[in-house]
Amino acid sequence: MKRLLLKYQHLLMYTLFGGLTTAVDLIVYYILYNLFAVHYLAAQTVSWVVAVLFAYFTNKRYVFASKARGRAMLVEMIKFVSGRLFSFGVQTVCLALLVEVAHWGENIVRLPVLVIVTILNYVVSRVLVFDRQRDAEPKEAARR
Repeated sequence: MKRLLLKYQHLLMYTLFGGLTTAVDLIVYYILYNLFAVHYLAAQTVSWVVAVLFAYFTNKRYVFASKARGRAMLVEMIKFVSGRLFSFGVQTVCLALLVEVAHWGENIVRLPVLVIVTILNYVVSRVLVFDRQRDAEPKEAARR
């Protein structure tokens, strides 16, 4: 059992922090849209920025245990934000289509779209941003 938990630790941690990131996103969106009457796309943009900052630092430290510092951290952050910009585009298009074309409620449509985006973000983070095995290969080759 312990071996299984260790094998999927990053996935379990991503699920936990992905859920917290989603909660941050939803809370900020809810406050802006429902309490301050900010347009739903503007509220989504602000909630996205806050959630991405939260996600980067929690993913870096707790999920993928990245040790990147300095220039490597900057490159990592640029890749992370670039991946999130892509998923933000997917999220915005889905949200706009479902609200404007399908006439779904602005609050209801957020949850299924965020589930899709969370899965997309995991794949991008795992494969392109925090792939420790890929980053370690050049070091291993240099030692030989």
